[in-house]
Amino acid sequence: MLKKISQLIHNKRKQLNLTIEQLAEKSNVSISLISRIERGDVANISINKLADIAKALDLELINFFSYPQFSDIPTVELLQYIGSLTEENRKEFSKSILKIIKL
Repeated sequence: MLKKISQLIHNKRKQLNLTIEQLAEKSNVSISLISRIERGDVANISINKLADIAKALDLELINFFSYPQFSDIPTVELLQYIGSLTEENRKEFSKSILKIIKL
């Protein structure tokens, strides 16, 4: 679980072209903690700090805990998008995507 969190933070930070220092400032978390998280050197982290980091990266806490096999940003962003749709729109979107895939 922590490995996925580390990868997501690192990948999203890179995608946003943020340095560790910039992310630390934006999230009000120490540079040292961000660095340790990205290296996977943290055994635990408080939910409050993780929420601050997520917010600074335009992520949600759920992104760190759902679907542990997904740590790449495009997949996480797609899941966020799907989750933001109404139930009816999500159903139609999913049908359309599956139809395209089966072509």
